[in-house]
Amino acid sequence: MSKKQRIVITGIGPVSSAGIGRENFWRGILDKKINIQKEQCFLDGQLWDEFLFHKAEGFDINSFGIDKSKLDDIRDWKEGEEIRDLNYLIAAVKLALDDSGIKYEQDDNGIGLVLAHENLGLMPFGFKITDIAYETLIGKTKNDISKRDFYDGFYRKFFKSGYDIQTFADLFHIARVFNIHEYSLFINNACASGLYALEAASLIIKNKQAKTVVIAASDNPDIYKYIWFRDLGIYAKDGLIRPFCKDSKGLVFGDGGIGIVMEDLESAQGRGADIYAEYLGGGFDLEGWKITVPQIGSDSYQKAISRALAQSGIKKEKIDLVCPHGVGSGPIDYYEAKAITDTFGLNPKKPLITAFKPYVGHNLGGSALLETAILLLCLKNNIIVPALNCGNPDPRMNINLVKKAVKKKIKTVMKICCAFAGFNSAAVFRKTKPEN
Repeated sequence: MSKKQRIVITGIGPVSSAGIGRENFWRGILDKKINIQKEQCFLDGQLWDEFLFHKAEGFDINSFGIDKSKLDDIRDWKEGEEIRDLNYLIAAVKLALDDSGIKYEQDDNGIGLVLAHENLGLMPFGFKITDIAYETLIGKTKNDISKRDFYDGFYRKFFKSGYDIQTFADLFHIARVFNIHEYSLFINNACASGLYALEAASLIIKNKQAKTVVIAASDNPDIYKYIWFRDLGIYAKDGLIRPFCKDSKGLVFGDGGIGIVMEDLESAQGRGADIYAEYLGGGFDLEGWKITVPQIGSDSYQKAISRALAQSGIKKEKIDLVCPHGVGSGPIDYYEAKAITDTFGLNPKKPLITAFKPYVGHNLGGSALLETAILLLCLKNNIIVPALNCGNPDPRMNINLVKKAVKKKIKTVMKICCAFAGFNSAAVFRKTKPEN
């Protein structure tokens, strides 16, 4: 019987409000650099609406040492338009590959690619199509333009940009920048996309479809997204996410992206790579009840967590730290807390529990992967960063969040996520070398 192939993480490439690049990012987390800014949207010089979010400042795609001709090709294809969350993905991939020491310049680099995003390019397209429609119709009556002429002209103006929101196009652009020719995949499982991406990357390597896989996820906030979450009643207008608290007011967007490199353990050790952790396995369950509301009382989330434990071969008593989704919305937090306490018991002393969205905001489709990066840095540095804004915990949740930074040797950690549409997921990571 052949020995089990082991998959490890060797590169992290964050772009976030806490900082850009691994070192700046981790320093920003430790210093609680949340960087909340106000975004205002104006139409014809009048304020339409405004919202607070965690902003990634100082970002310039031209500052990462990426082949300029390839960036220019993307700009040409996009007709001069800069898609910020696409640029976040490109930068995150570059940072993660550089951090891992993986060389990608040659066409036979053996690298695969998995991207995760909830709606890449959709919102810029929404703005464009709205502008085109308004400019076409302003000052006209039904007698001025026939329905056929309107449809034909409208189609010709937006066809290319509409075609370009198909996810394979941006998968192509990023793969081309980094000479990636192996197995590639785009995942959109709402906020859980990053954990699904980690599992997919692991399987790609185990099935010998690629030697190395780089995963990237991102999101860039905009007014349309804000209005949707505001109308759902789950956006915190004061800019503070308060996970599992009595005074929770909802989520706050997080700007940026994250790249993570995964590869075979023997390969990583053979090239002397610095290893963050071993990916032991994930668990997944699709609740399939409502799009925006979890089914209180179901056991779907518990199943995902138990499957992750089974896949990883780790007993629940061995989990040192759990990072939940922690969106700061009462019903969702309660649903999540119930899954945690059903698994680990009421008010568990182990594992410790902390939440990272108060640091970097809710990065939507990139959130699970971005928070995994923080979790891996906690694991590597034996530091558990506290949950912020949680001075008024809800006793109904029956969990105790870490309130102060803890310097503690930890070996095995878990990231969990309950996403819109019921994409429940969990992943387990462990240090590859026990400490003395």
